[in-house]
Amino acid sequence: MSGEDGRRMTEVATALAPENAGEARAVTQELIESLTGWREEVTDTLEQMSADAYQRLILQLLEKDGVGQIELSSANDTVEGIGSFGGGGFLTFRVAFRCIRGRGRTSSAEVDDFRRRVMVGRADKGLLITTGGFTQEAALKAASDRAPEIRLIDGEELIGKLKELELGLRTEQVTVERVVIDRAWFGAV
Repeated sequence: MSGEDGRRMTEVATALAPENAGEARAVTQELIESLTGWREEVTDTLEQMSADAYQRLILQLLEKDGVGQIELSSANDTVEGIGSFGGGGFLTFRVAFRCIRGRGRTSSAEVDDFRRRVMVGRADKGLLITTGGFTQEAALKAASDRAPEIRLIDGEELIGKLKELELGLRTEQVTVERVVIDRAWFGAV
């Protein structure tokens, strides 16, 4: 929803309830913020979590997404380890993961360092997650044909996965009615 749409919603709410204009504006603004600002709030929450709580969140995320037999190591704002993915089927592969907190952009040097970690750990694939983003060079480095494959998950995708797996996030359906005045109709009466 754009800022212009939000302004119009506030104007409509005020016009419909002029005696409670201030209250209508506040309720409308609260609705707009709850519909649009939740991703930033989740990012702030992830950034403010203790290292132990962040580690537990990452473990729950990986386990709920199908990674098991996790061997974990961690330091400060980075959680890393190795686990098995696809434990119930015919194919199982080892996946190394590294989860970095911070709003900055993860560099290609970090991708190279992680790829070495994946190879040393004898993992088949790597999962590099950040609450921030990746530089263009990092994305190119991860997408190269070099083995092992490295999958990058930025903050937006991480939040989307938390929402999908309902880890700390749930969705509610909100119905908003928009009334459009047909001025031509009223003019022809």
